[in-house]
Amino acid sequence: MRLLATTNGGLEAIAAEELAELVGADASVHHRGVVEFEGNREDVYALHYRARSLHRVMAVLADGSIDGLEDVYRLTAGAAIAERLPEADFGVVGTRHGTHELTSMDVADRVGQAVIDTYREATGTRLPVDLDDPTVRLEAYLYDDRFTLAVDLTGDSLHKRPYRICEHDAPLRSTIAYAMLQIAGYDAGDRLVDPMAGSATIPIEAALAGADRIPRPDLDPMFEALPDYDGERFRALRDEHVPEPASLDIEARDRREKWRRCARENCEAAGLSEAIDVVAADAREASIDADCVVTNLPFGIRVSEDLRALYTAFCERLPAGSVDRFVALTTAPELLSFEPTDRYEIPYGRLEATIVVYEP
Repeated sequence: MRLLATTNGGLEAIAAEELAELVGADASVHHRGVVEFEGNREDVYALHYRARSLHRVMAVLADGSIDGLEDVYRLTAGAAIAERLPEADFGVVGTRHGTHELTSMDVADRVGQAVIDTYREATGTRLPVDLDDPTVRLEAYLYDDRFTLAVDLTGDSLHKRPYRICEHDAPLRSTIAYAMLQIAGYDAGDRLVDPMAGSATIPIEAALAGADRIPRPDLDPMFEALPDYDGERFRALRDEHVPEPASLDIEARDRREKWRRCARENCEAAGLSEAIDVVAADAREASIDADCVVTNLPFGIRVSEDLRALYTAFCERLPAGSVDRFVALTTAPELLSFEPTDRYEIPYGRLEATIVVYEP
């Protein structure tokens, strides 16, 4: 079956690599932040307890070219709605990109009407609509003349992590942290240092990945609600997953005791207190010896110190030590005193950010 997966915009290649590794999928970009691929139900179950770069997995119900809203209705009505959806309340999220006379809301409304009409014709039941907290979430994408309708299989987003009991003022999304580690080529045998670790998202994601630990052990996907999916099967597969023994060398540094305490709380919540060293160190002064240095550089929004001075002092530490690969997220790459060897442009909330790669 055809599947979609959402991820961070600009990092679709990282998601595609993970899909190939986990389920052998050959994924391509559907549009920014969404990849498409072929898979089966076992793949869907596996992705929901193993994927680290994905936010949601969705099953495609309809896909085709359209000229207007009647084509949206026609494609939706031909999607075997009564067989694919349960007798439960639903909501439609419409997303539109391109030049059209119609709006995203128009697309969502037309999909919703087609779902109601088709389900009622097949079963005699009118499905209720809940736009705020639906049992079944449908995603309707219109990109230029391509219309794709998919049903969400995930529910609560995969990017959320139960270990995050202490939040940094500017928290880093876990899936971005994992993508940065992949860009750095990190594996369990490497020494990893995060010199500005904050609440330790990057070190914890490194430890979870290095030991092949399940990133979302608390997840309860939509499998109980949707026809053709088996919640018991998913839980059995998840329970059978055995982490790999790994000897990890991961250091989370921060100069502020407040964030070191926060990092320790999160490491303990993740069951990784023994795997990650939380160290007092000032990134402007401390030398670094590591295979990988991966960090989220301060953006300046909640930092009182001069960013240029901070970046300059920190960049001087990299060649002074022994660092093989350096990857950082920043909104001010122009303040770095070196030219990155690679870069990834990504949206970061309302900001535009850059993941920079450097090999000293």
